[in-house]
Amino acid sequence: MVQCVTSDDKRIPANAMLLTINGHAINDFLEFQFYNDCAQLRTVVVEKNGMKKEIVFKPEQDIFVTLEQPVYQSCVNDCDFCFINGLPEGLRGELYFRDDDYRLSFLFGNFLSLTNVTYDDIERIGRLRLSPLYISVHTTNPRLRHRLFKNKNAAHIVEQLRHLAEHDIVLHCQIVVIPGVTSGDELSTTIRDLARFYPAVQSIGVVPVGKTKYVRSIPAITDDLVQDTIARVESAHAMYRKLYGCGLVYCADELYVRMNMPIPLADYYDDFPQYENGIGMVRTFIDDITNIGPNRIARGTFLILTGVLAYPFVCQLRDRLLEQCDCDRSTIDVTAVPNTLFGDSVTVSGLLSGNDFMKFLHRTQKQYDRIILPPNCVNDSGAFLDDQELHGQRIIISPHTIRELITCLQ
Repeated sequence: MVQCVTSDDKRIPANAMLLTINGHAINDFLEFQFYNDCAQLRTVVVEKNGMKKEIVFKPEQDIFVTLEQPVYQSCVNDCDFCFINGLPEGLRGELYFRDDDYRLSFLFGNFLSLTNVTYDDIERIGRLRLSPLYISVHTTNPRLRHRLFKNKNAAHIVEQLRHLAEHDIVLHCQIVVIPGVTSGDELSTTIRDLARFYPAVQSIGVVPVGKTKYVRSIPAITDDLVQDTIARVESAHAMYRKLYGCGLVYCADELYVRMNMPIPLADYYDDFPQYENGIGMVRTFIDDITNIGPNRIARGTFLILTGVLAYPFVCQLRDRLLEQCDCDRSTIDVTAVPNTLFGDSVTVSGLLSGNDFMKFLHRTQKQYDRIILPPNCVNDSGAFLDDQELHGQRIIISPHTIRELITCLQ
């Protein structure tokens, strides 16, 4: 049952407990949304102060209630490579919450380990059709996964994936490559094991472990390991494209950029199933640059700040903008901002802090009419990782599309 915090329906008292809809138990907002079919007649049972009340809602009649916020499950694992465990003090409070809840995976695409998911949970996932889910697998080796997550429940991953597949849940899996642990032959075996669950497993993303200056127990990834990883993934990708008609397994953009290798064409990524995991973002950006047509940019001097990883591609954007611009008095500079918060090994713009930008701008001698910061360096509320505030009308957070960015320069 779940509490109705407020109600716009006089028949449902505030703070009443919502028990059932058409006989189905309501445990949180997901069941409420699933069983509250406005096209049907619904019999709702609520309870307050020990008194139950049955209310009938006609078809097309809405149930106007505000339900209590759920308490999401936190992670019970103790992984050496956990990025959150390696965060320094003083960042935004919510960054320290290690979520591991299948509801957040369904709602927002968060990756989960399944170590705290019971078979009753899997039955509920299937019943409510909570699909797709995003799973941090890393390895299908039971002993290795147990050791990696420091949780005995981690060993049951293959059985859990099988049960989810039997419930017709679409799965997007992630393998974090850790040198000497989940790399090499272990990586190839995990890819093969996951591919056996196709079409339930719709994608397998292979990403490098995130090593910051605060995480010392994980060895650094070498160029040789990156080359080996790309070769293994591309070999499997080619095989599954022939077998299934899709590539199924994909390398993180970061691996190709690090080795100065060509970014695969859009067809490689199929329907970009792990775009938010940094797989296909660079290709999309490059293609968007190519499609830039004639534009008008305001006269002035502009500075676009970005991370080390994206720097060469933002330079391509700059060149294309100036090439297509009808104003010959515009200057656009592009600079990669070093990550002083996490260290040089972290090159993505989304992990640059407000203080990183502020330090850089304090050293900048040149005067700019507008300074454009990357779109993913702040959250939806406009807050940086460290809650640092950057003041000044000339500082702009870039929109997420190139078309909108051009508008910022007009």
